[in-house]
Amino acid sequence: MKLIKFILLFFVSISLFSQNFRSEKVKNEGQILADKNNGYYKNPIFPGNYGDPSLVRVKDDYYVAFSRTNGIIIWHSKDLVNWKPVVRHRLPAGFNTVWAIDLQYFNNKFYVYMPIKVFPNKKEGAFGNFVITAEKPEGPWSEPINLDIEIPDGDYSGIDPGFIQTPTGEKYLYVNHGWAMQLNDEGTKAISKPKIVYDGWDYPKDWVVECKCLESPKLFYKDGFYYMVSAEGGTSGPSTAHMSVVARAKHPLGPWENSPYNPLTHTNNQEEAFWHQGHGTVFEAADGTWWTIYHGRVKNFTEMGRPALLMPIEWTKDGWPIQKMGYSSNALIPKPKGENVGHGLPLSDNFDSKEPAIQWYYDNEKVNNFSLGNKQLKMKASGDSFKTASEIYNYAPNISFEVTVKINGASKNAISGLRLGNEGIATNGENVFLAEGPDWRVRQSIYSLKNKKGVWLKIKNMQKDLSLFYSEDGENWIKFDCSLRAHDSYKYGLFSYGTNQVIFEEFKYQGLE
Repeated sequence: MKLIKFILLFFVSISLFSQNFRSEKVKNEGQILADKNNGYYKNPIFPGNYGDPSLVRVKDDYYVAFSRTNGIIIWHSKDLVNWKPVVRHRLPAGFNTVWAIDLQYFNNKFYVYMPIKVFPNKKEGAFGNFVITAEKPEGPWSEPINLDIEIPDGDYSGIDPGFIQTPTGEKYLYVNHGWAMQLNDEGTKAISKPKIVYDGWDYPKDWVVECKCLESPKLFYKDGFYYMVSAEGGTSGPSTAHMSVVARAKHPLGPWENSPYNPLTHTNNQEEAFWHQGHGTVFEAADGTWWTIYHGRVKNFTEMGRPALLMPIEWTKDGWPIQKMGYSSNALIPKPKGENVGHGLPLSDNFDSKEPAIQWYYDNEKVNNFSLGNKQLKMKASGDSFKTASEIYNYAPNISFEVTVKINGASKNAISGLRLGNEGIATNGENVFLAEGPDWRVRQSIYSLKNKKGVWLKIKNMQKDLSLFYSEDGENWIKFDCSLRAHDSYKYGLFSYGTNQVIFEEFKYQGLE
């Protein structure tokens, strides 16, 4: 008995150490933490670029998935505020450009429904709809299964799938613009032709929006009603464009009745902390409380992408979900019940894994251009500009931050460097230079390197004002005379184009606010 207790205590202590270690690393990098450690949290729960969240609960475990170009990343939580990454599943070669997905759990398996723009044997049309399955969120995941859904061409029809299963086991899938169809028992094939069964909610004509753009159907069943939460208003454009709207029906194909309390989430004016609030999923927590997870954009910093937000929900007497009274999206909000599993994903990397670490994105077609070992990322150059280069990249979660990296082995046949959006620093092994713009235009005189053995590069972003530096010893930094303004993205990347191979070492991320 004592041995059993010792073993249990050992594994509990290991788990707690792992949680605290991860959280401390994220905290030491200056990343934003939603949990205030006083019983409250403050949005965003996922700072940075985490748009189109899709959440499913399995007993008292929560899983949220985000799509990105060539696959998905799944996170796990028990309290909805602290999240640890589970897996980044990258789709096979030939599949690319994944838009908003829907994570589900039924038949004792996890399902991810996904619209994909680039896929093998593609016919005419903007997107195909696929599903992947796994018994555990960490995988292994199946090959993408084509649902054989044909939506009429035009205006990106066929994106943003949303799944619902009836109490008797019938399965349906919605996509944008109100299209819906029935699926087979396995949830892997359409068995009816798509038809439009929902027209959305007509918002007031004087609202400032980008477009109606009915999309992002997310469905659930409660007390005899099927509820559908959809996005309208456009994902970009004016600060008040996006929103989540609610409808309900007695049958999964309608007819649908719009909520008299619409919209569920919306940015009402430019003074709010988050713009473009919409694309929500409504769900019941393990303790019976209700919540919505959705995305927005940080006021005046839309270039950062879309952070994920969490807000409590309450129900009206006539059976409609609304945001809980008394709380704004920027307020201190009481934390949901549940265990803290540790939070976050450290962004610094000493390249000691066998493949690019979970935080990095890259083009599936160029995965063979990367090799790792001995704390080095060896990158084979490709393409003829930074747009077609070999690259690993990510998105910064802080308004102000700096990134640094060391480059070895650069040659005149390969331009390699560090960029933020269309601005950055590059080297050919003999010189370093600053460049900007879609055409990667050299902005000022080239600096000649003395030792030709390696160079450290740094970009410091203070609320979109960029200062750029280089160093030949990693300690003494020389600032470029010309500073820049970040215009298009908080996406940072390590890249190399041309020919030959370059070595990256010691990538560091540090939040500065």
